[in-house]
Amino acid sequence: MRVLMLSHMYPSPVNPTAGIFVHEQVRALQALGHDVRVVSPKGWAPPLLSHWSAYRDVPGVDTVEGVRVLYPKKLTLPRNLLGPYNCDAMLWSIRKPLHRVHQRWPFELIHAHMLVPDGWAAAAVGAELEVPVVATGHRADVLDIPARGRRDAAQVERAVETIDQVVTVSRAIGDAAEALGRPRRPIRVVPNGADTRLFYPRERGEARKRLGLPLDEPTISYVGKLVPRKGVDTLIEAMGLLAAERAKAPLLVVAGIGELREAMESRARELGIAERIHFVGKVPHDEVPWVMASGDVFVLPSLSEGLPTVVCEAMACGLPVVATAVDGTPEAVRDGETGLLVPPRQPEPLANALRRLLDDPSGAQRMRERAIEIASDLYTWDANARSYDEIYTSLTT
Repeated sequence: MRVLMLSHMYPSPVNPTAGIFVHEQVRALQALGHDVRVVSPKGWAPPLLSHWSAYRDVPGVDTVEGVRVLYPKKLTLPRNLLGPYNCDAMLWSIRKPLHRVHQRWPFELIHAHMLVPDGWAAAAVGAELEVPVVATGHRADVLDIPARGRRDAAQVERAVETIDQVVTVSRAIGDAAEALGRPRRPIRVVPNGADTRLFYPRERGEARKRLGLPLDEPTISYVGKLVPRKGVDTLIEAMGLLAAERAKAPLLVVAGIGELREAMESRARELGIAERIHFVGKVPHDEVPWVMASGDVFVLPSLSEGLPTVVCEAMACGLPVVATAVDGTPEAVRDGETGLLVPPRQPEPLANALRRLLDDPSGAQRMRERAIEIASDLYTWDANARSYDEIYTSLTT
C-alpha cells in the first residue's frame, strides 16, 4: 500500500533524532511491504526571529536511510504564540505539497502523527483527495492542547470527529480523546515499540567501560529530556535521600539535554552528591542502549506520559523500571512484575523503590527477565507495524 506519513516530528540534517520513533515505525511498515513516503513540515520563522533559524538549512527533499522525505516550510512562532492558528499554519504548509505528491504518486492513505495540528490538517486534505486518514494521538495533543483554551479544545474535538481512524498509544490517552469528541470509529490503541536491532540486553561491564563508570557500584540510568514534565527535579531529591542513608550514594547516569540541567547540577552540589551524578548530555540514538545498559535499574519519574517509548526500550534491554504511575505508563510497567510504580512529585517513594531494586538483586533479575519477555511480545516496532497494517487494510478495502 502507498502510505503518506505526515509528521512534523521526523529526523532531519538539523536534528537527526527528532521523531526517531516515527522513522522506526516507517521502516517497520516498509518491512511489511508498504511503500511509505514522509512529509515533515519544518519550522519557518519571520527573519527578525532567531528561533528555528537553523531549520532554514533543511533541504526541501532528502532521503533518510532509504525513506524519501519532503520538508515543506511551516510558519512557527515561539511559546505557542500561534495558538489555535497552528492548525491553519499546518494546513497551509501541506495542502499544495500533498496535492502535488498525490498527482505524481497516488497514495492510498494518510497517516498523521499527533491529532493536532497534523491530524486536523490531514483530515482536511484527505477529504479533498478522497483518501482515508489515520492519526495517532501521543499525549500533548490530547492532554495539553485542550487546556490552552476553548478554541484549542475545539480543534482537538474536530480532529477526533473528522479523522477516519483515531489511534492512541495507550488506553489512558484513548479514553481522554473519547472524552473530547465523538470519533467516527472506535478508537484503537497501538502502543509504541522498541527497535530490537538496537535495544537488547548488553553486557553491563562493557557499557560502564564505554561511559567511564566504575564497574562494581550500583547504578541507575535515566534517558530523556531535562525538563519539568520529566520529573527530574524529584529524581535529584530522591538521590539525595539515598545518599543520606548510605556511606556512598548510587551512581545516576543521565542522558539528555534541557532547561533543568543547571538547576539539577546546582541542587546535586547542595545535597553533596554532585560526584554521583554523571551527565552525558545528548547521545546519538544508537548509543542510547549502552547508556541504559550501564544501569542496574532504569528510572522515569515523569509527571505525564502517553506510553513512553523509552520504557519499551529499557525493558527490551532487560532493565527493571521504576516509573511514576501516570497516564499510559502503568500499561507498560507492570508493578511488581517488570518494575515498580510510584506517585509523581514524591521523592521518598521514588527513593524507596530504587532502594528496593538495588538491594534485591534476585528480585530485580526476575523483573529483568519478565521485562524482556513482555517487551519482545508487545512493545516492538514489528508488532506496532502489524497492528497498523490491519488498520490500513480495514480503511481501504
